[in-house]
Amino acid sequence: MNKLFNTQQTFQQFLLNGNPEVYELIIGTEKVSAQKRLSIYQNAYLLRLADALASNFPVLKVYLGDDSFAEVASEYIARYPSQFRSIRWYGENLPVFLSQHADYREYDFLCELAQFEWCLSLVFDAADSKVVMMEDVVIIPAEYWAEMRLVPHPSVHRIDLTTNAVQIWQDISEEKTPHEPSQYPDKINWIVWRHNLVSHFNSLENDEAWAIDTMQKGLSFNDICEGLCKWHTVEYAGVRAASLLRAWIQAGLISEILFQNNDPHLQHYLQG
Repeated sequence: MNKLFNTQQTFQQFLLNGNPEVYELIIGTEKVSAQKRLSIYQNAYLLRLADALASNFPVLKVYLGDDSFAEVASEYIARYPSQFRSIRWYGENLPVFLSQHADYREYDFLCELAQFEWCLSLVFDAADSKVVMMEDVVIIPAEYWAEMRLVPHPSVHRIDLTTNAVQIWQDISEEKTPHEPSQYPDKINWIVWRHNLVSHFNSLENDEAWAIDTMQKGLSFNDICEGLCKWHTVEYAGVRAASLLRAWIQAGLISEILFQNNDPHLQHYLQG
């Protein structure tokens, strides 16, 4: 068993970094040498990684074109070997790779296009969960709303972009000629999530982006209300928070409502 395990490990290291020790374990023939046999496996493995990148970044591939994308994939694979058992998760560092690449680092929209596509893939594969309905909230006495902690749906992701990468993604996805890349003077806040098996994305006002970030940190509804005073008067902050809460629930962004110390009396309302 140990011999088999060691052989498998050596073979794996050959695929990942070209470990030459594997040649001692492979028998060649007159027709097919050991080197040729190993190269077949190695090339197949590299092609599978390239296919994974193309699957996770289809719009980026269209924008760059097959040849340029193949070059990017080859360089990325050399720099970032796969670290996961499932090939599905290969490619998470591609946005960073593009931002550092000598040929692409001046084009921020490419990095952000890759970032947006990767985010969409995470949203698509996120765990499923129940969602809170408005009728679940209205039965909670008003005096307890301040203590509420809103649990976002597992698919919810927040990103900030500074280019029109999303517009370019939409154009190519709809088989339209993509807009010319452009840089915004200020960042644009985006939320990406899945509801009823469909992925969605929306841009956000600064106050809502901050509120969602605060929700994701596990802070209370009262904390959200207080923080919104940065943008609104004290009198209006609570109204704005309630409006956001309604919108989040209608969009399927909230999976659960918790209370400090799991007060049994409050949990009774949530359990109907």
